[in-house]
Amino acid sequence: MAVTPEQRKSNVRLGLILASVALAVLVGFVAKLLLLNR
Repeated sequence: MAVTPEQRKSNVRLGLILASVALAVLVGFVAKLLLLNR
């Protein structure tokens, strides 16, 4: 199955979106832990 440049571009965009969402969740989780541990 060949991947067209359009598909690759959309896959990269999807990956970046997922990565940024995961990073935001992780940062929020760590921030909550730090605030609760104070």
